[in-house]
Amino acid sequence: MLIRILSGIIGFAALLPLIIFGGVWLQFAVALVIIIAMWEFYRAFGAIRVVHILGMGAALAHIFLIDADIFYILPMMLVVAVMACTVLRHKTNSIMDASIAVFGFFYIAVSLSTVFVMREHMYMGVFVVWLAFIAAWGCDTGAYFSGRFFGHHKLAPKLSPNKTVEGSIGGTVAATLLGAVYGFILYGQGVLDSHVQILIFALVTFVGSIAGQIGDLAASAIKRRKDIKDFGNIMPGHGGMLDRFDSIIFTAPLTFVMLTILL
Repeated sequence: MLIRILSGIIGFAALLPLIIFGGVWLQFAVALVIIIAMWEFYRAFGAIRVVHILGMGAALAHIFLIDADIFYILPMMLVVAVMACTVLRHKTNSIMDASIAVFGFFYIAVSLSTVFVMREHMYMGVFVVWLAFIAAWGCDTGAYFSGRFFGHHKLAPKLSPNKTVEGSIGGTVAATLLGAVYGFILYGQGVLDSHVQILIFALVTFVGSIAGQIGDLAASAIKRRKDIKDFGNIMPGHGGMLDRFDSIIFTAPLTFVMLTILL
């Protein structure tokens, strides 16, 4: 547990200046997280194939060409490229490999890129982007302690034996309260100009915490299917990059959509 906490603190310390300053450094950091997570994801399904390399190449293009017109046709280009590869290299690249390559692009690259989009292109981006992390990691922390002290009823024993209903509820409550407190702090600093925005922050973290738990369980379902404990071991106490960001994969795009509608 101590290693997990220390690893989390170090990760947050690295994230803080990236979010504050944004720009190209955040872009490179998001790209790095995406590529490592995609590599771990593809490796879970076997050896890395050419179609997987195409998927990671498309991911880099996606994050670095996010403001270019070509950005909108990248998914179509990826589908064409991987399908062509299954024809030209059919002995080593199956249609299943191609499907996993395309899915990994949408599942990881498209979802996590919304962190950069929120920070750089959204109203109050430097402040609102934190809601995705509060929803995911605030819920994770709240669920851990709630489950440890009050957990008795298993949430999804076949997917994640240690998760409990009590932990899930506690995590959602913790994330929602943190979102509201964060909103109050920003309101006190003059960043937010109405109490309604505080309620929006609480609502976003409430819904985001539920989505984050689904994202965590979805990743667990993949791991159980492939009979692996973690996707990697790059982060002590957390596993791989994908293990640490599996909930952010769900909370980031949902936060982006909700804030686009509500703010």
